Amino acid sequence: MRKRFMSITIILTVFIFLFSSIGGSFSTFADSSNSPVNFEDEFFEDQSSLEHLMFEDLDELNVDELEELGVAVHHDAEDFNEEILAEDFDFEDAVNDLDISTMNEEEKKEFLQIIEEAVAISGTTETELLEEALISIFDGDSETFNDLEATQEVLEEKYVEKIESEEIALVSFAKKSFLGSDKVYASNKNKGKVRVGVYLAGSVFNVAIGGIVGGGISAVKSYIKKKGKKAASETLSRVVTAQAKKLKIQTVRGVAVASVIGTAVYVALDYADIGVAVAKFIDSKDWYKNNGWIDITQ
Repeated sequence: MRKRFMSITIILTVFIFLFSSIGGSFSTFADSSNSPVNFEDEFFEDQSSLEHLMFEDLDELNVDELEELGVAVHHDAEDFNEEILAEDFDFEDAVNDLDISTMNEEEKKEFLQIIEEAVAISGTTETELLEEALISIFDGDSETFNDLEATQEVLEEKYVEKIESEEIALVSFAKKSFLGSDKVYASNKNKGKVRVGVYLAGSVFNVAIGGIVGGGISAVKSYIKKKGKKAASETLSRVVTAQAKKLKIQTVRGVAVASVIGTAVYVALDYADIGVAVAKFIDSKDWYKNNGWIDITQ
């Protein structure tokens, strides 16, 4: 009897220790099914590596430091598509044509490099999941093509599946016993509301900008330098606005999205991570300001 009691005590001690040590990894998702902030906080835990850096800051960094931040440094990284310098270039049509399924091999290779950089600077350690999500949203053969909300939902589901698949049987048992459910990660979808995280939206904007400019961070910097900030903000505003409309973001709290993005891009153009800066600006003007989400509907 004494041995059996000792065995149970040891098992319970180990059980409690393990549960307390891993509890933090999923408790934020378990606390409330009405809190949509948790996924972005967890998935983009480190935030964008360039979020607080300006383009002029990048000029002070060497190649190794740029690589560490996720910035592409290959030999033609600063080259951009000079066709966009033409006065009659149709930025809206170019954005609408951004579709991996229609690209040739060379175009696809270059576009995937832009996605890889967007993922590298995003701040997530779940690079494969984010890369897959960004490819899908720009792939006409994908079910989530041009659907930012659906992309968000699929990304969340795959993230949850990955986390849960890595848990040992004891942890799974702990979730059932203590939380009363075999799924502790709450859905971020609020009934009747449409919202997407600023870091995911920012990554999508970065890919769209890169896709039109013809390169990543360094190419965009070169384009701005060549065109001038005011002129570049006008053209890149058209890019981001067209992309936002493709993603069904038509208005921001009743104001036409073009008006909001026009100001957002001009402000964001000083920052190396233009996409996240724009997404955060939109978040500051939407229905629920500065909550880390673009609230498309009220």
